[in-house]
Amino acid sequence: MRKETLHYTICGLDYVYLKNVPIRQTAHGDAIDAELSIIEKDIAREIVCKGIPIKGAEVQFLRKALALSMEKFGKLLGLSAPAILKWERARTKRLEPINEVAVRALMAERLDIDIKGRFTVLKGNSETPAKLFLKVA
Repeated sequence: MRKETLHYTICGLDYVYLKNVPIRQTAHGDAIDAELSIIEKDIAREIVCKGIPIKGAEVQFLRKALALSMEKFGKLLGLSAPAILKWERARTKRLEPINEVAVRALMAERLDIDIKGRFTVLKGNSETPAKLFLKVA
């Protein structure tokens, strides 16, 4: 088994890179030898903790990282499934600050992250990083 750094585009976020990823050979080619649901929850934690702006692509990724339907995700936020769909379809449009705060707070609660700060911290940074590196354990 070898370890590599991968540009993890399968998650739908162009800036995510995984370091130290165990790769194994299969009859069908190379495969990641790690639990993807754990990796994706770790990516979600990084998005929340680093204050990465939440756009439609991030909403879709975060929702799927929690294994929630649009309906269930929306219900947790007090919104409808069509509202979540609207966000997700606007992949590059950043959420309004109040919605971004709500999504980040919900994710922090669901992923057991203790976020310190006020509204400006929860609303996130102004720019998405060019690259987000996450070390796979």
